[in-house]
Amino acid sequence: MIIPRGLEDHLEEAKVLARVAGYEVVRVWRSRYTWRLGRGLIEEVARSSSVDRPSTIIFYGDLKPSTAFQLARESRVRVIDRVTLILEIFVKHAGSREALLQIEMARIKHELPMVREWIRRSKLGELPGFLGPGGYAIDSYYRQLTSRLSRIRVELEELRRTRRVRLESRRRYGMAHVAIVGYASAGKTSLFNALTGESKAVGEEYFTTLQPKHTAITVNGARVVFIDTVGFIRDVPPEIVEAFYAVLEEIRRSDAIIFVVDVSEDERVLKEKVEAGFKILSRIEALGIPVVVAANKIDAVDGANLESRLRLVETLTSRFMGQPRIVPISATRRVGLEELLAAVVEVIGRVDGRRVCCSG
Repeated sequence: MIIPRGLEDHLEEAKVLARVAGYEVVRVWRSRYTWRLGRGLIEEVARSSSVDRPSTIIFYGDLKPSTAFQLARESRVRVIDRVTLILEIFVKHAGSREALLQIEMARIKHELPMVREWIRRSKLGELPGFLGPGGYAIDSYYRQLTSRLSRIRVELEELRRTRRVRLESRRRYGMAHVAIVGYASAGKTSLFNALTGESKAVGEEYFTTLQPKHTAITVNGARVVFIDTVGFIRDVPPEIVEAFYAVLEEIRRSDAIIFVVDVSEDERVLKEKVEAGFKILSRIEALGIPVVVAANKIDAVDGANLESRLRLVETLTSRFMGQPRIVPISATRRVGLEELLAAVVEVIGRVDGRRVCCSG
């Protein structure tokens, strides 16, 4: 694995993602740049590859197609970047036709610049041998990809239209929609299960939720649909945003958001993850939606540290919203859930023109 020096604090996250994707990291190199490699590093990686015999070299950044081509040619090893790594994890967890199509579309859009680089190299006569199916074959492959991309867009639009109809149908029956969001492994699915009585798979593995999961329950006589969503990561690439479009659209269309924060983490990590989460909400134009912050895993923090973490979360969230409503909870121990539900119903009731209906 190659990691840019500017992203060294992401190294553990990178190793986790590699492991989830099915790779074992046997060696780590540091790169001065986030988008290319120096000639010396390419030669060093190539020499090490002849000894380690890796199946794949992972560059944990956005590698230029020309540099990826050079590294693959020198090392004679498959080269992938951060986006491709994440998309490989997505494929493992895709459980619907829409999710698979979204991932395929993101992969094709990400792959096209590399294919264009192959075409350029073939015209320069540099392609025979490794990575060298020939100019005609590469041109044909490029046309196949662009044609497939057009067909995927048409099919996705039809699937999305169907999903929007279902959403509007639930709204006509007066159901409020509450999206549960947060950083990967913060405990979103554990909270979803605790609130709804579901038994969705939970664990530390990233991106187990690629399609939104909906369950309606009655809260104080009101019908509320809770939506489990994909976990956030830092510096989300545009291609990845496209790949979980369905989840992000559900967040944008929700009446309220529960932002789950793991307060058991180191304060520096906690700060980074809270800021990353709100930046993503801003990026998908969801900051205008009422937010309740669920300070999760309070059972793993002692009293003094907990107060410090809660003050930090309040300070951080106030930068992105007015007076944040923060509810300390433990999803696994079912502590603080009644207070959380009361806060959610309260913010839903304040949304202009929206009233949740009563059951019965």
